[in-house]
Amino acid sequence: MKSNILIFILIIFLYNCGSQTGPDLSPEASKKILKNLPSWYMETPEKNGYRYAAADATSQSMQLAVDKARVAAVSNLSQMVKSEWNGFTKRIQEETGLGSESQLLDQYSSTQENIISNQLDNLKVISKEIQRENSNGVDIYRAFVLVEFDENAANEKILARLKSDQQLYDAIRATELLEEMEEKVEAYRKRYKE
Repeated sequence: MKSNILIFILIIFLYNCGSQTGPDLSPEASKKILKNLPSWYMETPEKNGYRYAAADATSQSMQLAVDKARVAAVSNLSQMVKSEWNGFTKRIQEETGLGSESQLLDQYSSTQENIISNQLDNLKVISKEIQRENSNGVDIYRAFVLVEFDENAANEKILARLKSDQQLYDAIRATELLEEMEEKVEAYRKRYKE
């Protein structure tokens, strides 16, 4: 009986000590992935009045892969536009070991503030592609995302706001001038009444 318990404990111990590795969530792109890259990923479009950024990301969740790629693309684009986009993306990569025994630790976290909604109103995802790949025997998703920022529409909004502000200023100034004129007319009437 004691030997059975000892064997059982030994089996549990060996099972728990065994390597239980999951998928590598930041694998190098396979030849298949590289062969099927979206054309806009390697050669970002150029169009007068627009800015573009492309990014890719991987995850076991298709939606998370798309979200991570979108955040990376928006972050890259916002740096080009010099907007007040506030976000915090943290990625830690550490490789330990030597040669074929090396292991890569990859952690990703992202936090965003919605301040960009006022600064990058004319930003949209114009293309995305999702590919499935195998990582350590588990399927993961690699998402490619292309975002576009319409500078012309943003400039038009700024001009409209400036014109609106100018109209308000003109209305206030006209009211001030009207009050000033009424004061002068009242002063004129007082002079002639005396």
